[in-house]
Amino acid sequence: MKKKISILLATILSVSLLAGCKKTAETGSQGTSKGKVAQGVDEKTIKVGTIGPTSGAVAVVGMPMLHGMEAYFKMVNDAGGVNGRKIELISKDDSFKPDVALQKAEELVEKDKVFAIVGQLGTPGCLATIDYMTEKGIPAVYQGSGASKFSQIKGNYFPVQPNYTFEGGLIAKYAADELKAKKIAVIYENNDIGKEGADGIKAKLKKMGKDSLLVEEIAYNPADVDFSAHVQKLAAKAPDVTVIYGNAKPTAGIVNEAKKQGFKTQFMTSYIVADVTLFQLAKDAWNGAITAAWVADITDANNVEAKKFIDTFKKYYPNEVPNAYAVAGWVAAQVFTEGLKKVNGDLTWENYIKAMESINNFGEGIAKGITYTKDKRNGVEKMYFMKAKYVDDKTFSYEKITDFIGAE
Repeated sequence: MKKKISILLATILSVSLLAGCKKTAETGSQGTSKGKVAQGVDEKTIKVGTIGPTSGAVAVVGMPMLHGMEAYFKMVNDAGGVNGRKIELISKDDSFKPDVALQKAEELVEKDKVFAIVGQLGTPGCLATIDYMTEKGIPAVYQGSGASKFSQIKGNYFPVQPNYTFEGGLIAKYAADELKAKKIAVIYENNDIGKEGADGIKAKLKKMGKDSLLVEEIAYNPADVDFSAHVQKLAAKAPDVTVIYGNAKPTAGIVNEAKKQGFKTQFMTSYIVADVTLFQLAKDAWNGAITAAWVADITDANNVEAKKFIDTFKKYYPNEVPNAYAVAGWVAAQVFTEGLKKVNGDLTWENYIKAMESINNFGEGIAKGITYTKDKRNGVEKMYFMKAKYVDDKTFSYEKITDFIGAE
């Protein structure tokens, strides 16, 4: 079965960062007795923590993302590690609950003494831990969220995924200019994900002088399972394009209900649902949906790095299908490791952050153009669109329909 998959998938004050590094050097409480490396680091090992939902409804995202990280780190370790040190990943399950995410962050930093938090998954949990990790100054690489707040933090935060406001703008422009939509509707999850995406769409349409194209906005609760009333309200406006901004299960629920009611529209969605999971949940109701994406086509036979991902993932997880969420974990681990490779001097938080801020246009064939400086934390700034093609339960794929597109 051919699968063309893309991914799915907060302001740190520099004084807090420097305070954390200074504490390491002077007291050794976050490092060794010599105070030359950060906590979680010794001659042979670098301990890294991650937090995400590996149980509950969102485990369908959390488990493959965790396995993607583990696959990359195992590959690195099998090759000897980074500068002789192997990476030990400690995972904590937060069940997609923000209060639990904060508790697990405290455990990782204060009990497990990890060097960094990598690939934390879920907007609620990522937002809930901002103040704590800002205070500690611990490097936080790749938030599994597109909340724009992470790009504003700087300091010890290094987001990778495009933010939802940016993505919403690209979706609005594509709907108006390329799909020639006369009526656009937005149905969004009533949380940071949906609100930011909807705001991005509205802001872009306003900037384009096309506010009148937006004929309907409907919010739904993340726990909703009945979308009959929502779809009836959408259908009453007869939009050419309907943008769904939310997670996988509600998105599938909406398109399934639309099929049931005979509501015809061009669905567009965020990259967070650009995965084969939607084919499994919605089947032919997902056919023709257009999703945004930000990683290269991993089934491209000419993409050496994509092939490395697939082969490596299958080596360690032979009974699992490498999907978009696994790619997200792989990219999180890859970006973190790139920072390790660039460190000059002892492996302290301060030196690691300086190394991360030297990354320029990084992307080994999967994630494209990641650049950080002291003042820049935007992560990926180019995306493309693809269309879902469903034939039957065994034959489905995503077809790339545009090149990478940047902000204008």
